[in-house]
Amino acid sequence: LMPDMSKNQIGKFLSAPQMPNLRCLGDLIVLSDSQLRAAFGSLSNDSGTVDKWCQAVRALPPLDVTVAPGSIIAMSDVDGAQKRGGKSKKIDSLNGLSPLTQYSVVVNIVRAPVKTAVKLPRFLQEPGQAYTPRFGKVQYEGWWAVLAQGDELVAIRRVSMQGLEETVGHESATARSVKLMFITPELTGPYTLKLYVVSDAYLGLDQQIDIDITVGEAQMAIPGDSAFISKEQMKEYQ
Repeated sequence: LMPDMSKNQIGKFLSAPQMPNLRCLGDLIVLSDSQLRAAFGSLSNDSGTVDKWCQAVRALPPLDVTVAPGSIIAMSDVDGAQKRGGKSKKIDSLNGLSPLTQYSVVVNIVRAPVKTAVKLPRFLQEPGQAYTPRFGKVQYEGWWAVLAQGDELVAIRRVSMQGLEETVGHESATARSVKLMFITPELTGPYTLKLYVVSDAYLGLDQQIDIDITVGEAQMAIPGDSAFISKEQMKEYQ
């Protein structure tokens, strides 16, 4: 990724005292301009080379990933068989979910702008454009949102960051949201889903997030009533 940086310089950079906790590219992104220049300055006295290295880091996407409860897609009946075809209903929590029921989570991916005095390369002219100085055509950043439970792949969606910037808070940022579906296990109890956000443009910027869910007892919907009740409460309607 770093232009004109040799393997010896990379090894020296990783062992530099300014970089005691450097593990991946994501750790470089959060450094200030002065910290970056101090670290790169230990490798080269040429200001132009240091500027190119700083540009490469500042071109990387500072990604903010959050997960929110989505909706219930299908619910289980009293016999455990799934009832499909109904409208989805928004949920406020991932606790007390019904077993063998399809739900969704909403993954929000925000590429926030970086406050920096470093001038970015001229070829980076559009939001979401990837830093690919050696590639002949314009490339855009994309991310794979992968949901897994244990060793099982549950859902996967690709998210493209190409497009116009949106307002997030008081700043301009490229934001995308995607829904991932999953079916709750049959047995009640706590479970952990794994969300992997994998870049298709860069190495070392992937993220992993644990999503804790709790599966409770099966719930039912009474015709004409949008509220969900448990099987024990169903006795009141019999």
